[in-house]
Order: sequence, then structure tokens, then C-alpha cells
Amino acid sequence: MRNRIVGNGGLLIAILMACALSALEFFVGHPQDLEGMLGICLPSPNLWPIPDIASWITNLVLLVVLGIALQFFNKTYNFISSSDTVFPAAFIFLCGSNPWISGLLTSSLILMGANLLCLNLLFNCYRSPKGQVELFTVGVLLALGSMTEYGFIFMIPVYLLIAATLKCLHFKSFFAYLMGLITPYWIGIGFGIIPLDILSYPSITNLFEDFATKQSLLIGLLNGAVTILMLVILVLSNAVKLYAGNTRRRLMNNSLVILGFAVSICMICDADNITAYFATLYFVVAAQLANFFVLHNVRHPGTLIFVFVALYLVAYFFMISGYLPVIL
Repeated sequence: MRNRIVGNGGLLIAILMACALSALEFFVGHPQDLEGMLGICLPSPNLWPIPDIASWITNLVLLVVLGIALQFFNKTYNFISSSDTVFPAAFIFLCGSNPWISGLLTSSLILMGANLLCLNLLFNCYRSPKGQVELFTVGVLLALGSMTEYGFIFMIPVYLLIAATLKCLHFKSFFAYLMGLITPYWIGIGFGIIPLDILSYPSITNLFEDFATKQSLLIGLLNGAVTILMLVILVLSNAVKLYAGNTRRRLMNNSLVILGFAVSICMICDADNITAYFATLYFVVAAQLANFFVLHNVRHPGTLIFVFVALYLVAYFFMISGYLPVIL
């Protein structure tokens, strides 16, 4: 088993690359800023009244913080049996190489951060007969998130399935989960913080009308399609060895896979809001990639990493330039 493929040096390079790509998109490219309302009762991040420079810096800091948090997340639960930094490095690079989510603050990293918190809570109550507090908190997080991004609503059944997978879903915890979903709206409406007349269906603009060039849109959609395909391949490659290994580690990885497939379905069925799901997809793919290096005897990991980085860098430059390759 290889213990070091990327290391701290590779993580630092990934952070620097993400910062450089994000800065290039912000100062040279055309950061994608959707115009529609994505929240149920509160403005979505694309409508928050903050200067573009503050939005870019906040998004970049959030990306780096979440990436580093992934290393501690795995260190706590050891669902990837390695101390290498492939997991956070891959996540940070993938997010940084996507101009749709690296140029300005969007719902994407916020949704991913909420998913990380929810998974942390559920991993913490693995096989626990008393998971009421954790499930209630997960419900509150999803309800609060749905106020500014309707994509959180699609995560509600997903976390019920994850809780069942981790064997911490019982009648009391299920009731606590429902109460957590209701409480933020109950308090907000009851105290007059949320007037009933502002509750509405999100009115996001058509994704296919928001982009400056159809070429950039096509490359971005291909980015998502290739990443979903990569997720499927990695999951199938890792499944047999994970199944034969530690039960706790297998169930935690199954939980990540459930989340990854759920956001993949959301990206396909909710294409107008596709940017919201990218960071979470990258999160799951990064975990599966890290598992792949641990579970398989990859003879030339450097070559594989080079191809992986080159693929997304090419897509990045096509996306910010609006240039469409002749082969397409």
C-alpha cells in the first residue's frame, strides 16, 4: 500500500493552482453569476449585496478551508485508510479548475460545506441507538440552507437514506429529523422574521440563456458529464475491495456514494441549477480517487495524476476562453 503519493507539498501545489486559476477567472475571464432567485424565502448567494472582489475572496477562502477540513474529516473517521493528502488536494484542484464555481461566491461551496457538516454528524452517530440530536441538527441545517438555495431540499431524502445506511435511523431520530426540518421555518414565520408573502417558488433564469457563449456552456456540461462518469468508474473499481474490508469503512464510503449519485441525478434533472451541485460532486469524486490509490496497486500514480490534472486544466481554459475544440 502506498502511503504518500501527493503529500503536503502536493496539497500546497493544489492550493496555489486553485488560487491562480480562480484569480485568472476573476480578473481576466467572465465569472459566471446567475441572475435568478434560488432561495425559497431569502436571497441566494448570487443576489447578496457584496462587492465582486469580496465575493471572490470569500469564495476562495471558503474553498481552501473546506479542502483542509476534508483532511481532518478523514483523519477523524478513517474512511480512507491513508494519511496522504490526495483527498483534499483533488477537491481543491477540481473546484479551482471550474470557472463556474471558482470566480464568485455561489451556492456550490455552501451546499458542499453543509453536506460535510451533515456527514460529520451522521458518521459520529454510526450504529448509535440515540441519534436524535444529530438528526435534528442535520434537519435544521438543510432547512436553513433551503431558505437561500432550493437544492438543499433534494438532500432531505438523501440523508434519511444515509442515516439508514449508517444504522442510526430509528423512530425517535426520524421524528427529530422532521422537527429539525420544520423548526427554522416555524420560528421564522412564528416570530414574523419570514413573512408568508415572501415564500415562493425559486425563479432561476434559464441556464442556457445566462452564458456569454454556448461553447463555454458545452465544455462546462462536458466537465460535469466526465466527472460523473469518473465517479461511476471509481465506485465500481473500489466496490469489491471495500466490500471485503472493514464494515464501518464500507458503510461510510457507501454513504458518500449515495450522496455522489444523488447530486449527479440533481445535476441531470435540475440542469438550470447545475452549478450548485458541482462542489459536492467533486467532494465525492476526490474521496473515491483517494480510495482508488489506497486500494489498488497503481504502478505509475504520477502519470495518472498528470492526466487527471491536464484533463481539467484543458477544460478550464476552454471554458474561460469560449473556444470550442475542432473535434467537437
